[in-house]
Amino acid sequence: MDLEPVRKAVASVIDQAGFLLVEVNTARAGRRRIVRVLVDRPGRITVDECADLSREISERLDSDLILEEPYILEVSSPGVGRELSTDVDWRRSVGRTLRVRMKNDEQFEAELTDYDGSCLSFPDGRIVHVNMVKNAVEVL
Repeated sequence: MDLEPVRKAVASVIDQAGFLLVEVNTARAGRRRIVRVLVDRPGRITVDECADLSREISERLDSDLILEEPYILEVSSPGVGRELSTDVDWRRSVGRTLRVRMKNDEQFEAELTDYDGSCLSFPDGRIVHVNMVKNAVEVL
């Protein structure tokens, strides 16, 4: 199955609603396809917002006849503990506490106060280029 039309339709709905699309993937479940959508925003997304997005995404997929087979749509947020690595991950994590491990094995835990597209800023004045991050996860 070509995921690109699904991803484009989902991204359009998410963008119009003002959220950040983290990930879209599909999997087989018997005769149905499961479409999993991870969405977030700085400050967190609520369960009600996920439910609203689920209805909007489903309407778009159905009206545009994107999927020609029965499907189950799951819309949720990525949650704490998921590894951060993409531009969307950094943008949605502003204001949240991260555990960061640098490529030089230095580790620290701090609130991400800003992301400018290439560098992460923390309250102690520390500025870290994303290329220097070995791994990072949200802890709060």
